[in-house]
Amino acid sequence: MEKLLSQNINRIWSGLIIDEFLKNGITQFYLSPGMRNAPLIAAMVHFQKFDSRLNIVLCIDERGASYRALGYSKATGNPAVLICTSGTAMANYMPAVVEAKKSNLPLIILSADRPAELTFCDDNQTIDQTKFFGDFIQGQMALGAPTVEISPLAMTSSLSNLIHKSLFPQKGPVHFNCAFREPLEDTIVPVPIDYLNLAKIQIERTGPSTRYVNLETRPDKNSINEIAALLKNSKTGLLVVGSLAPHESTEMVEEFVKVLNWPTYFDVSSSLKYAFNLNDGALPTFDHPEFQLDLVNNPPETVFHIGGRLTSKHYYSFLKQVPTINLITLSLNLEKEDPSHHTKMRINAHINSTLESIMGRFDGMKLPKKSLNLNFESFTKSKIKLIDDGPLAYPSISKTIIDNIPDNSILYIGNSTVVRTFDSYFSYDNKKKIKVATNRGVSGIEGFIASTAGFIDGTQKEVYLIIGDVAFIHDLNSLLFLKDLKTPMKIILVNNDGGGIFTLLPIHKEKSVLDYISSPHGQTFKKTAESFGIDYIAASNREEFKTGFLAMQTKTTHTIMEVFIDHDTNKGVYDQLRTIKY
Repeated sequence: MEKLLSQNINRIWSGLIIDEFLKNGITQFYLSPGMRNAPLIAAMVHFQKFDSRLNIVLCIDERGASYRALGYSKATGNPAVLICTSGTAMANYMPAVVEAKKSNLPLIILSADRPAELTFCDDNQTIDQTKFFGDFIQGQMALGAPTVEISPLAMTSSLSNLIHKSLFPQKGPVHFNCAFREPLEDTIVPVPIDYLNLAKIQIERTGPSTRYVNLETRPDKNSINEIAALLKNSKTGLLVVGSLAPHESTEMVEEFVKVLNWPTYFDVSSSLKYAFNLNDGALPTFDHPEFQLDLVNNPPETVFHIGGRLTSKHYYSFLKQVPTINLITLSLNLEKEDPSHHTKMRINAHINSTLESIMGRFDGMKLPKKSLNLNFESFTKSKIKLIDDGPLAYPSISKTIIDNIPDNSILYIGNSTVVRTFDSYFSYDNKKKIKVATNRGVSGIEGFIASTAGFIDGTQKEVYLIIGDVAFIHDLNSLLFLKDLKTPMKIILVNNDGGGIFTLLPIHKEKSVLDYISSPHGQTFKKTAESFGIDYIAASNREEFKTGFLAMQTKTTHTIMEVFIDHDTNKGVYDQLRTIKY
């Protein structure tokens, strides 16, 4: 420690920064190396000798690093730190920062920078890095180049505050920009003894520079009473469970579903969709036109929406058609998050503690069942039979996975057709306990391999990633991450030679446009798997897919199963599903 504090002001500040992270329980660092961030790298390497919690993940590609950090934060709820050099390096973080902001995930960007006298004269590898992320961050800090004019306590207490902003009142990304003058190496440049003593005192402290007390937000007693009365007195009701944070327990939500005793719709990103079935009063779909028409003609008096936004746009279409519905939403998100523009009451609070308080007003009783007089039995059975009897397509892929995956597995589900097919599948009588993660903040298709790697970092459990071919191509660099993962990633790669979702949309009638928008690529990925040392399985029909999926479960190595499906065949299955009468 003495050596670290005796080199130069850059090394002292870097040591104080890494030390403050550790004292706040932040131990996961995703590093993209460079020269300008050398002082920060040296500090991490130094502290790693004394603190085994500090984990440095070396990431060549900054965009991959940012999505891996996002996956870690999604799995744990804790901030990961992204460290990069100056210039365009930090710009590569932007897509993941946007996703983190929209998904309420804590990320800390620690960017190295050149000092102001170099930045604003067009010196090499410089951009204006201050306020770079705009409104997509919840806090930022740019103290300029390290100087003895700013005391160690001023710097570390400000960093403590920035860390707190990544966690409260809602979680999200923050940015600390560190502008280093030379020397960047360990050249000794004397620092005043009084400053060294202050730095030493701070590092020898046993806790953070400022300790922020954990707060759990919930409505006041009067509001809880009002909400409970609204739910108890509604003549009819529909409970909707949207996206829930994968790192948080769902037990309180499950208990609330049972106690409220309303018909319930579960989004796939709630991790509860497969824990309930039709016999439990769960609704299988919002997407079927006949069902939506019936619901519009016989709407519930109240809709209670727990969690984030739904995958299905048809839910919001339904709400827009019935503006008289008393829509109550509960989510710790300060954004409007109201695509239908019909929310009557917004509860910005912690979900589990708020539901616990509401149930406390139900006198320990299960409420009387409130039916919507909807009968899905014939519809669901017909849909299941059509999928079971049909060819290999997206619906049979999702059904086969859910039917055959072991309980307590983890699915990381890609966007576009992939997430929609899992959101549409619903069992008549089976149940599965499966944790589901996906990047639905802005529904981008990039970064899924990296995000899954980060989720494995956070859970130390194997994860099944289901991804489309275009999304796979977007993140090919991140296959390099698999070499340092000790726990297997099982990748189910659905290859239909391009963006298959567009063949299911009205744009498919415009063949000349479709040829561009669907981005056909003509690639297969066996050699890609081999070049990264990843086991490979191919499947072109339903029997091969089921056999391959069962074989994946027995493997202890990273595996890619490439599943080949045909656009026209897949569209034909979806067309048939739409004809099933409700």
